[in-house]
Amino acid sequence: MAHNYLAKAFLATFFILIGGFVFAQTGVLAGKIVDKQNGESLIGATVVLFQNDAQVTGNVTDFDGNYTIDAAPGVYKIEISYTGYNKQVITDFDLKAGTTNTLDGALETEAQQLETVVVVAKQVKNTDAALITIQRKAFAIQDGVSSQQIGRTGSSNAADAMKQMTGAVVEGGRFIVMRGLGDRYSLSQLNGVTLPSTDPYRNSASLDLIPSQIIESIVTVKTFTPDLPGNFSGGLVNVNTKAFPEKFNLYFQVGQEFNTQSSLIDNFRTQEKGKTDWLGFEDGSRGQPDYLLNADNRSLLSSSTYLTARDPNPNNNAVRDIFDRSSKDLSNEFIPSLRNTPLNSSLNFSIGNRVKLFGNDLGFTFGVNYSANYNHYDNGNVGTFIYTNPQELFAYQNLMETKSTQNPQLGALANVSYKLGDNHTIGVNYIFNNDAEIVGRNQAGSFFGQVSESASVFNTNTLEFTQRQFSNVQLTGRHIFPTLNRTEVEWIASTNRSFQEEPDLRYFAFVKLGEGEDAEYNINNAEFAFPYHFFRRLDDQVTSGKLDISIPFLNRGSVTSSNRLKFGGLFNSTSRDFEEFRYQLNNTGVPSTIGISTFKGDWNKFYDPANFGIIGTQTNSSGAITRYTTGYHYINQVNAKNFYTGQENIFAAYGMAIYNLTPKLKAVAGVRLESTQLEVESQDPTSDKGLINLTDFLYSGNLIYALTEKSNLRVAASKTLARPNMRELAPFEQFDTKNGFFNVGNPNLKRTLIQNYDLRYELYPTTGELLAISAFYKSFDDPIIRAFNPRATIPELGFINIDEASVYGLELEFRKGLDFLGKTFENFFVSTNLALIKSEYNIPEDEYNNSRSLDPNYSTRTRPFQGQAPYIVNIILSYLNPSKGWESTLAFNVSGQKLYNIALFATPDVYEQEFPLLNYKISKRFASNYQLSFTARNILNSVNKRTQAFNGREYIAESFTVGTGLGLSLAYFIK
Repeated sequence: MAHNYLAKAFLATFFILIGGFVFAQTGVLAGKIVDKQNGESLIGATVVLFQNDAQVTGNVTDFDGNYTIDAAPGVYKIEISYTGYNKQVITDFDLKAGTTNTLDGALETEAQQLETVVVVAKQVKNTDAALITIQRKAFAIQDGVSSQQIGRTGSSNAADAMKQMTGAVVEGGRFIVMRGLGDRYSLSQLNGVTLPSTDPYRNSASLDLIPSQIIESIVTVKTFTPDLPGNFSGGLVNVNTKAFPEKFNLYFQVGQEFNTQSSLIDNFRTQEKGKTDWLGFEDGSRGQPDYLLNADNRSLLSSSTYLTARDPNPNNNAVRDIFDRSSKDLSNEFIPSLRNTPLNSSLNFSIGNRVKLFGNDLGFTFGVNYSANYNHYDNGNVGTFIYTNPQELFAYQNLMETKSTQNPQLGALANVSYKLGDNHTIGVNYIFNNDAEIVGRNQAGSFFGQVSESASVFNTNTLEFTQRQFSNVQLTGRHIFPTLNRTEVEWIASTNRSFQEEPDLRYFAFVKLGEGEDAEYNINNAEFAFPYHFFRRLDDQVTSGKLDISIPFLNRGSVTSSNRLKFGGLFNSTSRDFEEFRYQLNNTGVPSTIGISTFKGDWNKFYDPANFGIIGTQTNSSGAITRYTTGYHYINQVNAKNFYTGQENIFAAYGMAIYNLTPKLKAVAGVRLESTQLEVESQDPTSDKGLINLTDFLYSGNLIYALTEKSNLRVAASKTLARPNMRELAPFEQFDTKNGFFNVGNPNLKRTLIQNYDLRYELYPTTGELLAISAFYKSFDDPIIRAFNPRATIPELGFINIDEASVYGLELEFRKGLDFLGKTFENFFVSTNLALIKSEYNIPEDEYNNSRSLDPNYSTRTRPFQGQAPYIVNIILSYLNPSKGWESTLAFNVSGQKLYNIALFATPDVYEQEFPLLNYKISKRFASNYQLSFTARNILNSVNKRTQAFNGREYIAESFTVGTGLGLSLAYFIK
């Protein structure tokens, strides 16, 4: 298969690279030096290595407090010193060859202790612990997942990794929801730059596009500070990619996975392939003909065009040509074909190093990843149920579903950073990702909402190809100015392009009445749509810039060395273009000899090109053509409403202060001005514009009280906002081929204002351990919710503002080694987080009265907030034995049922039910540089299910399972 060639190419490149490296037998000493009292980085601290009382080598720390030293292996005495602080001496430090030896230091001021501190070396290399330290010293309430934990759990991308985060839910395998709120209230960033969504119906970015191998850490900030964007409330998720490696590193992994539902089957639904489908790229074979991009040509394809096309008048030749060509050039493949499936496969490669260039450090990381996954289920169910009487819901549609999805993904990363002395660093980061979903779907069942013959079986066939791509370039800089009181300046300039393309989505529905030879087949345009071709494309261009300036002030020794004034600004400009072309099959003027019923359900014969366009001629006695015979043909259904452009400009400026009120009490407070200019306009001049032009003042206040050296108490209050996205504002309606209704926009939507209050207690018993208890409350003005209207001509799903809503909850996070249970458990660790959340808003009086007038038993006055889960549970049990090379992790995740969308006119709301997820991974290192891993994903194979409840009965809106994945991977690494 095509992707096997990529595997061979990677293997060849891999061995060439390996053969080209000769590794010197040296070791690297690296670490971070901080102020023990407040955790602040010490810039310019000296680290010196001695043997036999003779100085061997040394270095000074950079403006992050980090240092690296190359040295021969051996046992050293190490001295760490800094002006105004007591020297720390580490004896008997055994520096190993061919690896990075980590040694961090925490110095005390001379006022606190007047003697040199001597300790015996104990090496600790624990990324989890480092992340917890960052969490402990942070100004805002935050949680994190380290690259170490991501690797242990077998997460393949950032979205998978987020399932381990406190209060996090991952929707659809890619969108992050924090604290049970909808994705509208979560914000996703890459290295501090906001990522746009490649899905027009979502507000947060698709984090499944970021592969795990390039991730250094994921940090979720749960309380707003003025130096962060103001449009989040649940959480801001920042994915940090690998930048400055300590030394040369290389990673190469190949893996395969067997899925119990989709691997090695012979009934996988698919479609004709393009040459680059295996890479997730559309090669142009599904694109609409170029001549149909011309509006004048499209206008010729009307419902009466066949009359002109069959008239032999030479003046009609141009019309006839477009009529015939379009009928034959648009694909006649509407029925999914069947194929065999291979195993799921993946490849990952990354390489990085730190070298000297002109006497300064240059760090680089390059990586590439590829995966090919197949998902299939034949036990799906899709239903739409509407209130019509007090006894039971009316089955507008109730369909069984079989769906197959091929998902290739290709990604690449390049990060380069350069240090200009000890006080300046500049860098460039590039990330690219492309993936596709190639879908074949069949549905069959009842469609009483549209089909008049109750005994007939309604069938749909859908072929989809959706390509999503984003590329991001960031230029970054960080500068310390010692002569300006160590003022720190950070800046980022970024450009991003993302698009989602759906070339030639094909939808074909028909009814079948009876069985066997007597079965009747029909397509009734009076009851449901004739076959369609859709061509859709969304294109976003984002340019952003960010500047942060931090100035120390009122410093009186280390107790207050973190006092700072911080101010800066941000500019973010997003331009969007969306277009949808639609062509519908038409049978007007078709001879009865090729009528739909004559094919007896043999749709391959029906779609024979000989039945499309000009299919024959009629002549007179002299042989002159008197009439052209027309077959099935396409008419232009392009709607100007479904072409829209959008422009969003965000301008922000902020000022804040970090000040130690007492040695134990720190205050972080400030304001942020955020201006929103958002305009969405369709090509239909009669449609309203979506327009928001507002300036908001957002505040934030945080108090951090150090109860002891190992515990903090945090209090926070802030005001933030949430904006509708461009798709929601657009006066646009889009047919949902899966559910049979329209998605519509609302140009009258308003932005949401949110008041946030947080309280948190943190305890850090030992390195890498944590106990945290949090409480929060949020109130929303004008929140946006998704509403289903069953009384529209064709039911529709849209967006509305409600007056207000509130959310409050508790969170518990616990990370602990189990060595206290005895020697047997010394290598076991448990990590648990739990969120309990309550939300509520009052149903508007007019909605309540409308429902009450239809159903006298209707008594619901409140609803939970849309997308809010009442509980979220994550439990991770790990076994880590580095000396033996074993790692094993069992991870469990579940969240409670949450409101998916509300329904009007007494129809019950739709809820997404619990989906317990259990994953297991075990790894064994051998021969120093190899690791073999086994993973079991989705062990429980729970049902994905959305339901409605009425009179004690459950109605299925959607259900399916995805199977259990059993995988093996082999990795070669140099660290």
